[in-house]
Amino acid sequence: MQSMKLTRALGKLAVVSLAVCFAAPAIAQDLRLYQGTLQLGFGDPNNQTLTGSTPPADLANNGVPACANANPFIPATIATLPVGGFVDQGTGSVPRSLMFAGYAPVDWVAQSGGGQAPVLDSTCIVQFPPWLANNALRSRVQFGDQIWPGNAYNAAGTLATGAPGGTLSAGGGIDVPGTYNQTFYGTNGGQVRLTNGPAAFGGGVPVNGNGDVQLGVNLVNTNGQTPPGPLSTFGVQDYANAFLPTGPSGYGTGLKTGPNPTGYQAGNEYTWVVRTPGPMGAASTIPLTANLGWSQGITQQIQVGPSTFLPLTTMGDFEGIFHKWTTGMVEHTDMSGNYTTVRAATGHDWTAADFAANSTSTNTNFGTTRKLQLVTPWSASILKTGTGPFAANLTGLPDFGFGGLAILTLDIAPVPEPGTLSMLAFGASGLIGLGAIRRRNR
Repeated sequence: MQSMKLTRALGKLAVVSLAVCFAAPAIAQDLRLYQGTLQLGFGDPNNQTLTGSTPPADLANNGVPACANANPFIPATIATLPVGGFVDQGTGSVPRSLMFAGYAPVDWVAQSGGGQAPVLDSTCIVQFPPWLANNALRSRVQFGDQIWPGNAYNAAGTLATGAPGGTLSAGGGIDVPGTYNQTFYGTNGGQVRLTNGPAAFGGGVPVNGNGDVQLGVNLVNTNGQTPPGPLSTFGVQDYANAFLPTGPSGYGTGLKTGPNPTGYQAGNEYTWVVRTPGPMGAASTIPLTANLGWSQGITQQIQVGPSTFLPLTTMGDFEGIFHKWTTGMVEHTDMSGNYTTVRAATGHDWTAADFAANSTSTNTNFGTTRKLQLVTPWSASILKTGTGPFAANLTGLPDFGFGGLAILTLDIAPVPEPGTLSMLAFGASGLIGLGAIRRRNR
């Protein structure tokens, strides 16, 4: 009985191995395996614009997407998702280029596919209670949508047609290194610093980020009592509500648009709607609306004629800017909102000869021969545009600036040679044949 089970298992191995061997001629010359992580996030809870305990430490989960962390209600400035699959490595001089196809499920027989599996905004939904943010926020419901490698973007800010994916190569990194002000932050300012690594290695292998946030912003930051207390419940103050599109977000894009000579800038308009305080209570007792946001107050109106009333609204603008991947150093800073942000990261490209000098074992992770880390900064803002007939009525509505880092870390290893796979296949076939002979001789 055990012999029959072994024969079946070896038969399956032989079939798979032979299939790989016959598929091998169609595979690229220098195919590699990779595995690692894609990390994205924003914020810096250690730096507050205001002194003392007002505002308190940032308790929000600012990972992107918010649902990636096992417990989305624990403070975070990064979210980590696994990546892995096959990549074509160039055969030229070091550092060798890497050409990634668009995301596809890994096919071990065809030796293709890989990336970060899609995250969908229909299932990636996090509803934050008000005490997991500073007092400016009444409510926040985050919808995440993300895939890598994704499609490139065109100048209109939409996904370009053609095959997804991209290439990392020498000379493909930051086009114009330097320090750049992010003008869309307004007077409080935001800034990025971009430095290339050796051989200016990098390029555009975009993360397609999308999604939305249902955001409620209090028009004042205390509960109105004496002495004033924090806004830890709903139904206390008037607020403005908006459903903001937070994409398209092109982390690691190769596209360059807008005033920054090395970045891709994109934005979307939306509408702030002023509402009454709404239902009173704690987050656990407030019902959710059909669109998965917290139950809202009544839209406030302004009388503009004897019998004419218009909703109290003003326009807002979501703006973001994104950059290429680099093995150099990047930094994002901003001073907009209740917190300041200072985030920096450095990449590397190590071959096996560099592992010991960097305290990395040569025996880690399935025969790794190259360890690559790429970094890129990003910046975003949520601003009132000051347009519309009632803009002057909403001077108390705060603006927000934020931003952070994307970090792609990969361990890269050779794919077994077709000859090795062939030996495995025919060796397994021989064992199967030997098993059949033994059965006939019994």
